[in-house]
Amino acid sequence: MNIEIERRFLVNESKLILPENKKIIKQAYLFSNSDQAFRVRIIDNKSFITYKHRKSKLNSYEFEYLIPKDDAEKLIQLSNNHIIHKDRYYEPMGKHIWEIDVFYGENKGLVIAEIELDDEREQIELPDWIDREISQEKKYFNFNLSKDPFLKW
Repeated sequence: MNIEIERRFLVNESKLILPENKKIIKQAYLFSNSDQAFRVRIIDNKSFITYKHRKSKLNSYEFEYLIPKDDAEKLIQLSNNHIIHKDRYYEPMGKHIWEIDVFYGENKGLVIAEIELDDEREQIELPDWIDREISQEKKYFNFNLSKDPFLKW
C-alpha cells in the first residue's frame, strides 16, 4: 500500500515543449465512484491492477500489483467504460518529476500535468506551461474521463 499525494493541472500546450522521455499508457476502469476506483493499466510492456481509495482532497490509498499482460488485456475488454489512451511524459524539476499526460481517443486534446508531493501543504513552483489547477475538479478524474470523455464537454 502506498499513500499518494498529488496535484493536477491543465497544461497550456502553446508554452510546453514535451520532453523526449515518455511511456504509452492504456487503461480501463472496472469500477469507480467518487471515493474509490479499480483500474487495469498497461504501461509499455508492464501491466497492473490498481485500487485507489480517496483519503482526503489531495491524497489516496493506492494498492498496485503487476499482472500478466494477457490478463490485463482481458480485463480491459470487460470494462463497460471508454478505454483511456495517453502518452505520459516526464519532466524533472527540482526534487520532483512532473508527469504530463497527452490524451488520445475519446479524450483527444486534453493535456494534464500532475505532481506527487511528500505533504499536502508542500509549496511548489509552477512551470510557466501550467494553465490552472484541477486537482479537485471531478470531471478531470481519469475514471470520469472513462465515463464522460473530454470530447463531450
